[in-house]
Parts: sequence; structure tokens; C-alpha cells
Amino acid sequence: MNKSGFIKELSNKLGYDEEKCTLINSVIEDTFIIGKNNKEKIVADLVEKVGVNKEEADKIYNTAMEILVKSVKDKIVHPFKRDN
Repeated sequence: MNKSGFIKELSNKLGYDEEKCTLINSVIEDTFIIGKNNKEKIVADLVEKVGVNKEEADKIYNTAMEILVKSVKDKIVHPFKRDN
């Protein structure tokens, strides 16, 4: 899944506009996603930069990771399938 596909999927799942999802994507890209401390850093950055509360930031983080894990799993199961 490319960046624009990720942003569209995030927008569909969260109900935010694409501009806000682009901002969320940039926060996630700025931090390495693996590790407990990094999750806390991403959540804190979402609270600060996107302007949501901690619970909403945690929901955004979990939704983004769900999309990423699904995308990676699809690539492993279907390595030669093209993204459209």
C-alpha cells in the first residue's frame, strides 16, 4: 500500500478529512513505529500536533497500526499482487 492509499484508508476508518489524515501520517512517519516508548511518543505527538485528546490519539494509533499490519500481511500472503 502506498502513502495515498494509506491516507485514504485511514480517512475511511476514522471519518477524518484527508488533510487531517495527511497530518496524522506525517506524525507516524516521523517516529519509528516499533517499541512501547515509541507508541507513547506517537500518541503524545498526535495530541500535540493534531489537537485530539489522549483517548482519540490512542484510537488513531491503533487504527493506523491495524491498517499497516493488514497491508504487510497481504504483501506476505500475496507477494506478486499489485496495489491498485
